[in-house]
Formats: sequence, structure tokens, C-alpha cells
Amino acid sequence: MRAALSNRRSRVAVAGAGAVALALVASSAQAVVQAGDDAASLAAAMSATTVTGAALTVDYECEADDPATPEDESLCPTGVGTTPLAGFPTHGPTYTVITSGDAALADDPNDDEGSGWDWGVEATPIGPEVYDWQVLRVDLGAATGNCLAFDFKFMSEEYPEFVDMGFNDAFIAQLNTWGVTVDPATQTVNAPGNFAAGAGDVISVDGAGPSAMTAAQAAGSTYDGSTLPLVARAPVAPGSTNSLYLTIFDQGDGILDSAALVDNVRYETLAAGQCKSLAVDPFEGTTGVVVAPGTTGSFSPTLSTFTVPLVSNLPTGPIPTTVNGAASFYSWGDVVPRRNARAARVTTPLGTGSVTIPAGGSGNLVITNTPTGIAAVQAAKAQPAALLAQAQEATQQAKKNTKKAKKLTKKAKKLKKQAATVPPAQAAKLLKQAKKLQKKAKKLKKKAKKLTRQAATLTATSKTLAAQPLGTVVVTLTNPANGKSELLRFQIPR
Repeated sequence: MRAALSNRRSRVAVAGAGAVALALVASSAQAVVQAGDDAASLAAAMSATTVTGAALTVDYECEADDPATPEDESLCPTGVGTTPLAGFPTHGPTYTVITSGDAALADDPNDDEGSGWDWGVEATPIGPEVYDWQVLRVDLGAATGNCLAFDFKFMSEEYPEFVDMGFNDAFIAQLNTWGVTVDPATQTVNAPGNFAAGAGDVISVDGAGPSAMTAAQAAGSTYDGSTLPLVARAPVAPGSTNSLYLTIFDQGDGILDSAALVDNVRYETLAAGQCKSLAVDPFEGTTGVVVAPGTTGSFSPTLSTFTVPLVSNLPTGPIPTTVNGAASFYSWGDVVPRRNARAARVTTPLGTGSVTIPAGGSGNLVITNTPTGIAAVQAAKAQPAALLAQAQEATQQAKKNTKKAKKLTKKAKKLKKQAATVPPAQAAKLLKQAKKLQKKAKKLKKKAKKLTRQAATLTATSKTLAAQPLGTVVVTLTNPANGKSELLRFQIPR
């Protein structure tokens, strides 16, 4: 099957020894891609900043379109896109197309098993089994920020039939120094400083993670697969001048084309840690979000929801962050005074929620609270008043006990006086009754003192709680993409 696909275009062009100066010309009046090899035009088409120079490493024998023969097209591995294709341009009216075959094919209908142009050029500096390579160097003016960035898509006709089948075409981005090699045994790409997709995630046909290809992303082009529209970033020193090297090549053979659409090369000023490209885990071992600065979690007036304002800690790009949240609430509620012991902490689950936040954007995680959770918060709100009511009740009961004890004591004294005026047998009976009354009065006085102390403790606890936060909401955030979780704690004012 691979051999059959090699006849997609019948003749093979071999790069000539000398450079061919070919201005960018349209393949047709409605062309999406104007194929050509003028490095300055290619650099200008992708750049949103000052370009001071440009060069192509390999000189291919490009051919201009012959208007007299509408059945053919221009033939060149590079070109300028002049009308929209697969989400490009992302800035301005044009973008650059770099391929391992023929750039003019990029806008053709995807109505064949595979499109390609085999130039038959071996990429000797990169390694054996590597073909049809091209490097575009773009020299940029002084950096106006701390980060160099560009937008791109990697597309290929190798997808999906030849994924992990030995035809691992790739796209590389390097800053100021070029150097790319491939291990012929494993097809592993070694490109120091490659920032096209971040650590561990090479942009290639066999790529996985955020840079994996899908058919949907290639819609509108001749290619069978494409990455998402990605953003590459690399730190630079403000004021420095820099050269961007963009490399593309076929691996395994030169039959089917791969391409990169590149646009909006620019300098940005980003916070520390934000100037980075995607990695296999774009969240780099974190949940990918933080609480929005200057904000906190809060209940709705009805307590039916708990909302946490979040911001993405990823730079602007195509990968959103989805986080799930599960919340619980605790306060020093249900206080029962105990000697030398703190009140037990009661924790109640509140509910769950989920939110998806665009890279570099913000959003609200809304937890929908259960009736049990709402009741727990309501109880915490009512607790100071409830404790004060208990204190008042204890005080009233202490007063009743004291009053009753006084009456019993008075009655006991009266019985003792009466006993002194009656015969001994009757006096003994009265004295026995008086003793019982005194004993009962003593118990009531003791209970009254205990209730008074309890009332004082409840009153003090009520005042303490009234001056303290209502409680704490603990939110467990989980990013399902990488399984990373973290705890957020919010003190809730009373």
C-alpha cells in the first residue's frame, strides 16, 4: 500500500545544486496557498513583529504555476497562505506553510488516500532514513517582551494509517541555535531546546498528549490529521535579538507530505513560569488553576451553592482546564463543655461541582450543596444564639432550684422549732422530716451552682463563637486529565 501511495504525484523532483529565486506566486486565482521559496516573504507572512532577515536551508527546484495549464499547480515545499485554512491565519491576513512536500497541495480537497511530493532529498545532517527536510530561519528584531511565541498547526497525510509504523515526520522549533538528529533505530527525535510543544512532547506523527492528531482538526485541508492550533513559547531576554529556526522533515520515506501552518510570531510579556509550551502534561503536575487573586470562596444567600473564583495558571493557548470540586464544612459546633477538653469538630459534606476554564482565562467553580450540607451551615450560623438560649435556660433553672432550696430550708427550720414543743416521740418524727428537707435543699443548691457554672460557660462560648468565623469550607480540587488534587480552605465570616 505504501508503494501505491508513492504514485500520488507521478514524477519525483530532485533538488538542484543552485538556489532558485522564485517569487511567491498564486497557484490559481482563488488560491489558499501561494507556493514559493522567497525566505523574506515567508518570514513576513508569519510575523507580527519586526523581521530583520530570513533564510531557507535547502534550495529546492521550485516551479511556478503555468496559467495556461490550469490542471497543474505551483511546486514548492514552502508558501504563503492568503485565505483561511484550518483555523489560520491567527493574526493578520497571511500565514506561512512549511511542508516536506508541496505547499500548493495544502488547500486541495481531501479526496484521496494520500497527497504528497517526494523530492528525494536526503536529510544527511539529521540522520539516515530522513528525507525532504527544510529549515526556515527567521531573524527577529529586539525583543519587546520576555517571551517569544508563535501559533502553529502540524498536519500530515501519514495519519492515521502510519502512526507508530516507522514514518514519524516531525516539526521542530529552536531558538538561536539549530541542531536536530534522529535515532534511526527508534526514530526518536533529538533537538536541544525544541520548544514547539514543551518537554517530552515532540510534534510528530507519533505524538501523543495535547499534540496528538485528529481528523477533525485537519478539516478543510488535504491532510488526514492535524494537531490542535497550538502555541509555542520560549523565554528571551528583553532587548535581545533572536533567530527562530523552524524545521520539518519526512521520516522513513519521502512519499506522503507533512506540513506546519505558522503565524503570529511575536514577543510577549508574561508572568514568571507562563512562558512555556505544552508538555505531555500541560498542567505540569498541578491542577492547572489557582484561586483568583483577591477573592475567596463564598456561599449564596440561600446557602444552596458555594462558589470559588478560579483562574488558569496556563498561558493563553488551546488546552482548557477542567477541574472537579468536592466541598465539606466544619465549625466548632455542637459544643458540649467538658473539663480539660476542646469541643469536637464536626465535618459535613456539602456537595460537588465542575468547571472548565480556558487557558489563561477565569471561571467559577460552583458547588451545589446538599440539604444536609445546608442544614449544617444553618446550624453553625444559629449556634451562638442557641448556646445563649441554653445558658439562659440553665440560669432560670438554677434560680428555680435555689428558690425551692430556700423554701425547703425554711420549712426544715420550722419543723425543728415545732419539735421543741411536742412530746419526744412526735419530736423525733418532725426532726426526721426536717433532715430530709435539708438534704433535698442541699442537693438543689448544688445543682443550682452547677447550672450557674454551665450557664457561664455557655454564655462565654456563645460570645467566643460570635466573634469567630462561621467555619471553614474545604474544597478538594481534582484535575481529571492528570489526576492531580489539592485542598483549598476558606474561612467563612459569620
